[in-house]
Amino acid sequence: MEELAIVKENIKAAHDFFEKYTTALLKHPDRDIVDALTLKREHSLRVSKVSGLVATNLMLEEEDIILAELIGLLHDIGRFEQFIQYQTFDDQKSENHAELGVKVLKEQAFFNEFAEEKQQLISRAILNHNKDAISLKDDKMVMTYSQILRDADKFDIWETCVNHLNRDGSFKIDAISLSLPVTGLVNEEIVKSIKNQKQARKQDLKSVNDFKLMLMSMVFDLNFRVSFQLLNEKQLIKKLYDSLPKKDTVIDAYREIRLYIENKFVS
Repeated sequence: MEELAIVKENIKAAHDFFEKYTTALLKHPDRDIVDALTLKREHSLRVSKVSGLVATNLMLEEEDIILAELIGLLHDIGRFEQFIQYQTFDDQKSENHAELGVKVLKEQAFFNEFAEEKQQLISRAILNHNKDAISLKDDKMVMTYSQILRDADKFDIWETCVNHLNRDGSFKIDAISLSLPVTGLVNEEIVKSIKNQKQARKQDLKSVNDFKLMLMSMVFDLNFRVSFQLLNEKQLIKKLYDSLPKKDTVIDAYREIRLYIENKFVS
């Protein structure tokens, strides 16, 4: 394990990189691009904070907590280049933003100052954050950091989406909902995933309503009790549900999700 002072020095350099990198990109002349990148910059800062909260709740060591915060800060660094190049946050229509992010990090001097073990841990946690599931073959520390990041990422995605809802149920920034059509019936494949207590797949999204149900289904991949507590305190799932049409399929899906959350508090 690296000395804590060295880790803190490297992490300060990482924060400096993030600030300079994102500030430069936010000078883009296209206002829509700036709005989308600002969204991701603020998201990254909040995920870093929530990652620290979760790691602290798990009673990890100080070095582990600040490393979890760093991973949270850098997990979406690939989103910036992705959106500038493709004008979308949809990996299926562009490229895997986690892989793109790791590529960006490996080109940075601060990243190569970390010990090889830390570089691998940071890279693998970032590469894991947007996968359907984490490989059980990963070692314990990679699993822990990946789970912290995935929970923190989900929490802020929920909060960001709720905060950007219009009264009519659409989103204030079209890129949030992957530019999906606002109208449309709920895809039965989304409902089926929820009934099976599985996170819905992005490839099954046909409308904004599907997107909201997919967001709600992400509870099935939460890892820590504190994550459920944070989610419940802000009633984020209920707020997403309140923005949906009250069809029987939607009501049944919400009931399944609500019962799952309630059971996590008594288990």
